[in-house]
Amino acid sequence: MRSTARSKISGSRASSRRSRVLGLALLVAAAHAAVLLWATRLAAPVAARAAVIEVRSLTLPSPVAIAQTVEPAGESAPSRAGTPKRSGATQAPHKTPAPLAAALPATTVPVAQVPSNVALAPTRVPPSIELLFALQRGADSGQARLSWQADGDRYALSLQATLPSGREIEQMSRGVFDAAGIAPVRLADRKRGRDVRAANFQREHGKVTFSGPRWELPLEAGAQDRLSWLVQLVALAHGTHEGLREGTELAMWVVGARGAASHWRFEVRGSERVAFDGRDCDTWHLVREPAHPYDTRVEVWLDTSDGHWPLRLRQTQIPGGEALEWSLLQRTALQPGT
Repeated sequence: MRSTARSKISGSRASSRRSRVLGLALLVAAAHAAVLLWATRLAAPVAARAAVIEVRSLTLPSPVAIAQTVEPAGESAPSRAGTPKRSGATQAPHKTPAPLAAALPATTVPVAQVPSNVALAPTRVPPSIELLFALQRGADSGQARLSWQADGDRYALSLQATLPSGREIEQMSRGVFDAAGIAPVRLADRKRGRDVRAANFQREHGKVTFSGPRWELPLEAGAQDRLSWLVQLVALAHGTHEGLREGTELAMWVVGARGAASHWRFEVRGSERVAFDGRDCDTWHLVREPAHPYDTRVEVWLDTSDGHWPLRLRQTQIPGGEALEWSLLQRTALQPGT
């Protein structure tokens, strides 16, 4: 009887162990199924989201038009670099910036070429001259000096200006001449004593490259830099066989040292009289309208009797900008190479 009892007890214990093992197996299987169900539900929306993702290659227009505000003959997009924090450490002594001309080494420039199938407006290169302008924005004033020197098959153009805000601008453009008129080779631009930015017109390769931005733009026939555009406008006005008249349009691509390019189209709005040197002078009023919001409206009053150099300019950011006025104070003829 004792043996029978022991057998019953052993059997009961074995059955209990089997039940526990079976229960544990069922629990593991249920947990595994739950994990699989959870993973399936989680993956479904991800797959759905992934299905709507599309990869596209981007093609930039030629050249790229970038919104910007125009300062006197230059770009005015402010630097986005943050203002450095002051610390107790001793700062390095201020370095006097090198002359801007050093950024434009005297090298042999290539002969400018223009595709034979491009229709070009006639131009006439103006003689060497220096122009002194008074600048006015609201109650604040400044001054700008523009020097143009044409010497044989090449030119040098420089601008030194103190804006009404007190900010200083120094620019220099050098280049040659081609069938389209002024043909820049290099523009150097420095503001507030900072490092020089440059645009390089690589005419032998048909492109424009920059010292800062790492992209490049195709070189369009008649393209100008942000300083030479004014002289090109004078050359176009000076070269018209029938003279300017209301409704005439003069156009060019304009490229800045910081990688921006846009198409500038000037329309002759009519003739006006502008005071200069104690007399009223006849001028043609030309207007370049902004191409997009926060672009710049440019107005130029070209003298009709003395080489078509401007007697007055106005630049206004649209919308909301206060006009920057340029008024000619003095013009002096220069000898080439001076």
